[in-house]
Amino acid sequence: METLQDQIIDFDVASTTKSNSVAEIKVRQFNVLIDEPSQLGGTDQAPNPVEYILSGLAGCMHILGFKVAHELEMELTDLKINITGQLNPMKLFGMPTEDRAGYQSISISLQPETIADAQTVEQWKSIMAERSPVLDNLSRETPVEVKIG
Repeated sequence: METLQDQIIDFDVASTTKSNSVAEIKVRQFNVLIDEPSQLGGTDQAPNPVEYILSGLAGCMHILGFKVAHELEMELTDLKINITGQLNPMKLFGMPTEDRAGYQSISISLQPETIADAQTVEQWKSIMAERSPVLDNLSRETPVEVKIG
């Protein structure tokens, strides 16, 4: 890989309405559907936005898992990731609650298939957690501007 210098890379998505609960998101050359499960008023045609957050986190940890293992010369033959997010939907539906609108907590379980020793696996996990852009966005405040137009 070429040497990276400090740079900012823009990522863009654009959403169009398919129905009250379904949006089609254009991401580069990909079209992604978003919907809600029926118990949250959707038609259950696709994952909902908060499920995509967990999916993005799992994907990021997966890619980093193999990248960091390669850098550490740690043999990694498989990686299973399970992520659970706890969310109270009351604020989403305009009901009074002290809870935040987003996840109350997120738990990541990594199951690496490796012959590496415990110290190397712990180092691998720590490096992944430090370098994950998605985990960083979830665990630290990111400035967000919401505007009309």
